[in-house]
Amino acid sequence: MLKRFILVLVHISILSFSAQAAELEDGFKAFKAGSYEKALRLWLPIAEKDNADAQYNIGILYMKGLGVEKNEKTAFIWYKRSAANGNTDAMYNLGTMYNQGRVVVRSTKDAVKWWKESAERGNASGQFNLGVVYAYGRRVKQNTEEALKWWKKSAKQGNKDARAALYQVYSEGLFDIPANPKEAKRWK
Repeated sequence: MLKRFILVLVHISILSFSAQAAELEDGFKAFKAGSYEKALRLWLPIAEKDNADAQYNIGILYMKGLGVEKNEKTAFIWYKRSAANGNTDAMYNLGTMYNQGRVVVRSTKDAVKWWKESAERGNASGQFNLGVVYAYGRRVKQNTEEALKWWKKSAKQGNKDARAALYQVYSEGLFDIPANPKEAKRWK
């Protein structure tokens, strides 16, 4: 009896996930077509069920004023919810909002916290920004090795800013790193 109950729960969970995935995809299609209000209507029910991607997408709508009145405070709230559910893009955006002091008190410490969280979870933009933080010693002790580590992780995911940073470091010999034309060429 318990086995059957567990199987039913698993089946219901799979069906629920499939329905959410379909609604999320339909929302993306509406978004791409410029039907932002429709995208919001599709994403909102699954966002309320803690779907991190839907929460992030709603944050984007409010941040840019797409289909809704632009409201960075509401965007921040949706990013927070999404980040709490593991979305690394939302974590990155929170870091950026703290760094710029957008709807929150400017806090480099909080910016670094969110960028680090996103970077450690594999977000290329978070990795790039964390590299910048370590390269220049912003709220952390300046650490060239850490900067290079994060920029390389980001660059390997295709982040052009990270590749440019590595190219510049190795071609010009920045941050007490000797110029290395061969290594610079690798990142060009």
